[in-house]
Amino acid sequence: MTNSPARPLILTSGVLMVLFDLVVLLPGNPDVSSAGGFAFVVAVQALIIWRLWLGSALAWFFWVFFSGSYTVSLILLGGPWETTLVVTGVLTAAQVALLCTPPVLAYAWGRDTTFASH
Repeated sequence: MTNSPARPLILTSGVLMVLFDLVVLLPGNPDVSSAGGFAFVVAVQALIIWRLWLGSALAWFFWVFFSGSYTVSLILLGGPWETTLVVTGVLTAAQVALLCTPPVLAYAWGRDTTFASH
């Protein structure tokens, strides 16, 4: 294991993703249509987190793309916003902010000097 400063930021962003999933599960949220679909989404999210933990630029791209596009779509929606939309929007915006910090960028794109090759 490396002692890269990116790892705590990746872990924090992963916790925000879990919180996002919990908010989506709140009663009355139409985003979850089936348990199987939700399980698939959680499995894909876990795969992305795991790959980014290992330093994958592709995983970084997908995570930023999906979280960022969700945040942008909420902004373009223009309101009125329900509490669930505001909370999920803040969570995804925070994920993008953490993933775009210099340590995570260097780690994901292979420029982190503390990252050891596999």
